[in-house]
Amino acid sequence: MSAKGTSFKFTLELEAHRLAFLESLRVRGQSPATLKARSQSLSTFFLWMAGEGVEDVREITREHMRAYGLWLRSQPFTTHTVHMKLISLRRFFEHLEATDAVLINPCVGLILPKFEDRLPRGVLSQAEARRVLDAPDTQTKKGIRDKAILELFYSTGIRGEAMAALTLHDVDVKAGFVRVTKGKFAKDRVVPMGAKASDYVAEYLRKVRLPWSQHQKDERSLWLASIWPHGPLKKQAIAAMVRDYKALAGVERPGRTHLWRHTCATHMVQGGANLAYVQRLLGHRSLETTQIYTRVSAAEVADTIRRKHPRRRA
Repeated sequence: MSAKGTSFKFTLELEAHRLAFLESLRVRGQSPATLKARSQSLSTFFLWMAGEGVEDVREITREHMRAYGLWLRSQPFTTHTVHMKLISLRRFFEHLEATDAVLINPCVGLILPKFEDRLPRGVLSQAEARRVLDAPDTQTKKGIRDKAILELFYSTGIRGEAMAALTLHDVDVKAGFVRVTKGKFAKDRVVPMGAKASDYVAEYLRKVRLPWSQHQKDERSLWLASIWPHGPLKKQAIAAMVRDYKALAGVERPGRTHLWRHTCATHMVQGGANLAYVQRLLGHRSLETTQIYTRVSAAEVADTIRRKHPRRRA
């Protein structure tokens, strides 16, 4: 068999393993984002295998996995990316072992890199948050809609994808709750809206969405585009909207929609909110993930002391 034929056969075998693995994740309710990340991680690994001349997953050993880990660290990947790519392979080989595609799992004992103790890059100060929130022109229908979106971001800390996916049935402005469907780890959750967010969403529904919805067939999407025929507002448009209002308010911070998630959590911790409550609000599986916001607050205190304390200079 020619080299080309061998490569083609090898690709088909790997593709069959990949599709079976992804289907098993889909059946277990994993989110589309998780499926995409797992698939990309496998593609990286398969390319590395081809470069090493390995033609079958049954040939992979622990030595191969250690070599692959070293190769990943030599690439321009963050520690987080390396960690997640190796986690994907752990899950992949667990699947292969469970389905008898391999006899020995080469990922057993694989040491994962520790995450850097990083703080979120973009956190708005309370003054900056107010400036951005006040930037929309609420004398216009578009401004009313944008104000409602920004207030809901700040109040709930939900992700941009979740914001774009909200439907009319997901918000209860009277009770002050919003349902986040299929969030991270594919779990639904209900989170409270603040009074201001509830008021502005109610105003949007009454003054903006009702007249706009008469021009389009979508009866579910909460957020509608300002341009006729007022179809569902896409997550890219929401991200661009956040960017534009940030610039209009003169705020030079990295990040768009996720900036509000970090800001919401940080300001709640600064205000004395129980960390377990913040964890539930954000939908984190582990309290350790939420604890980063306590370090954000500590970092801001340290920065203030360095700048303002009378004994800051030697």
